[in-house]
Amino acid sequence: MIAMPIKPARHCHRWTRLALLIAALSAVQSAHAQTDDTTPFYVGASLGVAHVSNVYRQSNAANDDTVTSAGVLGGIDTKLGRQHLTVDGSLQSNRYSTISELNNRSYTLRSALNWQTVGNLSGVLSAKSDRSLADFNIGSGVDPILKKNIEREDEYQALVRLGVLTRYTLESSWTHRRRDFTASEYDRFDFEQNTGSLGIYATPGGNVRLGLVGRRTKGKNPHYPIGLALDPQTAQVVVVSVPNDYTRDDFDFTTKWSTGGRSTLNTRISRSKSKNSLDDRLRDFSGTTGAIGWNWQPTAKLQLNLQYARDTGQESVVQTADLNRVYTTYQLGGTYAVTGKVSLSAKASRNRATRTSTAGAAVADALDDFKTYNLSMRWAFTRGLSLGCQYDRASRNSSIAQYVYTASSYGCTGQAIFF
Repeated sequence: MIAMPIKPARHCHRWTRLALLIAALSAVQSAHAQTDDTTPFYVGASLGVAHVSNVYRQSNAANDDTVTSAGVLGGIDTKLGRQHLTVDGSLQSNRYSTISELNNRSYTLRSALNWQTVGNLSGVLSAKSDRSLADFNIGSGVDPILKKNIEREDEYQALVRLGVLTRYTLESSWTHRRRDFTASEYDRFDFEQNTGSLGIYATPGGNVRLGLVGRRTKGKNPHYPIGLALDPQTAQVVVVSVPNDYTRDDFDFTTKWSTGGRSTLNTRISRSKSKNSLDDRLRDFSGTTGAIGWNWQPTAKLQLNLQYARDTGQESVVQTADLNRVYTTYQLGGTYAVTGKVSLSAKASRNRATRTSTAGAAVADALDDFKTYNLSMRWAFTRGLSLGCQYDRASRNSSIAQYVYTASSYGCTGQAIFF
């Protein structure tokens, strides 16, 4: 499918802020994988406790806390003739033992309809929505905040494919994405964008797939700050914001190569060009971006994956409003099945962002180097009962002192699924 070929991993500080949310999402995915035609739906509940260090992500303050998360989850996985419908969702109530003003409700919702006709025409209609507590120290010119800030992200996609088991395949897609925050300090990171793409794929050999894809993105940051002013009514200094409209054009060359055995290599190299309406304040981008992804299963129990990507903030799904940065991401992960019921996972990632000042845009040189580490274990007692525990650690080095911090979290989540 076309939708956004191989991108860097999300630069998500929530990995260490609320490990329970990740465990809850894993619960939804594992439950979804267990449904079948005889039990096309499931419902369940989860309960977890995590200890989070440096909740506010500050460079010189201790603000640890313990978070209890209780949730419900459910899903549908059923076939309607030639069509395949899946729906998965979870709702969590997160309670802090000390910093009670951060108590919040979060949710995750995923749905997809895979459809096909009698001929070679098929496609996917999908939607997803997330609501969670946002990072308190996001950087990018915004001072760290010490209050509850809810982030919401929505995405809708439609994909049409002509040709399935054929030598050539034509695909076209449309994707709508939007994000907003409840805290006014984060207004600059709100965005809404639409992306259209058209691509052709060829399979010259049984283990090689080549693709040429054109993408066009049009979006808007509705509240991009440009300066300060004195409000005559309140006599207070306020931030002056104006909309920034941006466009981006990409031409992608993609490959998928099954290198033999249980190894797959995916690559993307793109010629990318972006332009902002606030060109006197935001630097336009023109250059080469790309990504490499490698998945390897050397044994029946061990799986390894490696990813590398270089892209701008608009397409890296890192901080879409930060248009002046180029992100380079490395990620290494692995999973080992100790037994049929116990599995271990590990992941390490590094996200390095650079921003260079130019004569045509009023931006300053900046550097961010963000690293995360994760260790987790899952024990499935039965088909419907499981326990997951994990440890996360994150650190960020920056050319701006207030953005530097180290944080960690550890906790466990149990879940019960009923089919």
